[in-house]
Amino acid sequence: MSFTRSQPISNLVYDPDLAPTKYIQHVHAVDSAQWPLNAKQRFDTTYRTEYTNRIRHPNELVRPVRQPKSSLNNFLVLPPIPSKTNEYTERSTQNNRLDGQQLQAPFKDQEVPSTSSNFYDSQRQQPNTMNNDDPYLPAEPVLLTDYEEQGLSEQIRNQLANPTIIDRLKLFYEELTKYDPNMTNYVHYSNIQLVASQLGLNLQEDTLRFAMCKFVSVDQGRGFVNYEDMVRYFGKCLSSIYPNQFGSRQYQHGRHWSLHSRHHNYVFRGMQSEPNYHMNGYNNGNGFYNPPMNTQYPYQGGMNSYDEQANFDPDERQIRILLKQNMKNYEFSGAIDFDRLYNELRMADRNQTGVLNRQQIEEAVYKVRLPIQRSLIFQILEKHCRANPSYYRWDAFVQYLKQQTTDLKDVPDRTSPSSYSQNVPPRLQLLEQLRREYRDRERIQIIEDYNANNNVQRLDSNNPIAWFSRFLRLANAMYRHRTSTNREQDFVLPREEARRHFRAYNQVWNLNIEEDKLQRVLEACGRNANVGVDDALRLLAK
Repeated sequence: MSFTRSQPISNLVYDPDLAPTKYIQHVHAVDSAQWPLNAKQRFDTTYRTEYTNRIRHPNELVRPVRQPKSSLNNFLVLPPIPSKTNEYTERSTQNNRLDGQQLQAPFKDQEVPSTSSNFYDSQRQQPNTMNNDDPYLPAEPVLLTDYEEQGLSEQIRNQLANPTIIDRLKLFYEELTKYDPNMTNYVHYSNIQLVASQLGLNLQEDTLRFAMCKFVSVDQGRGFVNYEDMVRYFGKCLSSIYPNQFGSRQYQHGRHWSLHSRHHNYVFRGMQSEPNYHMNGYNNGNGFYNPPMNTQYPYQGGMNSYDEQANFDPDERQIRILLKQNMKNYEFSGAIDFDRLYNELRMADRNQTGVLNRQQIEEAVYKVRLPIQRSLIFQILEKHCRANPSYYRWDAFVQYLKQQTTDLKDVPDRTSPSSYSQNVPPRLQLLEQLRREYRDRERIQIIEDYNANNNVQRLDSNNPIAWFSRFLRLANAMYRHRTSTNREQDFVLPREEARRHFRAYNQVWNLNIEEDKLQRVLEACGRNANVGVDDALRLLAK
């Protein structure tokens, strides 16, 4: 019996296998592997792209259909991915069918190499040390400006305002030490959040997180916080509310807690005794150290005494740690040329105001090729060198860097035997500089530099340095009478005119030069009817 059907009208055979139509032929072409591509239709190879056939699934044209059972389906069905899990599942299913017993896959956890510190007391810290890629806290401590620091302090002060906060902070510190059996002062931030929620400190999550970002360390694992400095920082923020417990001045000799014994006897001590730091520049109302503004070198006494009094300041400690890490990688010549840095800053300060903006100081630091981060430069300037909201005292910046690197004893000093504070040109050299300058403004700048380097305004009028500063004014006034622009030519004046000018300026600037000495100098420097002013100034300066 045949499977074909005869139509009474056309007597044509419509069996797809014998005489397929156009659409059935297309289905066979898609289903068959010998025709992986569709036949090119009309206008496919011409420029008339508006008549091209729309390709629904371009990936179908480069490989056979994955499921030939449903070739008319436009959505492909991906085959199952072969894997050991699937193989094991199939094998276990077969075994279950055979013997009716259920097999259980062995549990293989990630193996972590054990260290000597992984004993039974440190098991609380162990799960946190396994994950060092936690981005919840930064790897390095954040550095805040005074405005940001003040805002954070106000948030902590408002959120921790509670009559029982003193006892809670003590208990908070005591509970955190239980998570630190190795006495490292660092615990994971999850432990801090857990204890803070248990004790009801009422610190918001973002505020606590922002505060913890200040006390992380690059030497510790990711996510570990110095809880001792953080609790001490909380006490500093609460000092304005509870002055009797914390004291209005935070930095004092000793620590807030007695850390000699960690067996649950942590006591606030030394809070009531407030040393007098009014003369040392500690009292600025915000708890930050500001160097004295009226002294030329606020750090000339050394930073060791500053360490003894404020050794627990977390902000200052972070600055010194970062500065030490930056200087440790200083490989250009193993030394720092502070003279060059001072000269670059001095050249940038053309008006000799003693202050520069942050960009000018950063450019001078980069010219000297000091490997200091911009954020660290900004923190040092804000903390120790701020003169007004936009300008900073660059001499205090240089002195701070020099003192810090000297205390570190890791970076040698390449400065010449005469430090820049004492590197003042001799008198004859200053007079030669005045002689070579044509403009009065340039000569006044040299005089101002001399006054700034020697702090003349604080010296007595009878001091030799102050006297020579006034003598430079006399020399500048004499050079104003010079008309020749040739600096290699000697400056001469008629004898009587030179005598009259010297006498007048001697009285104006109160130099107290004797008349006999002036007469002898004029005779020694006489040139016929004239007097060599350059030689006369050299002799009078001696």
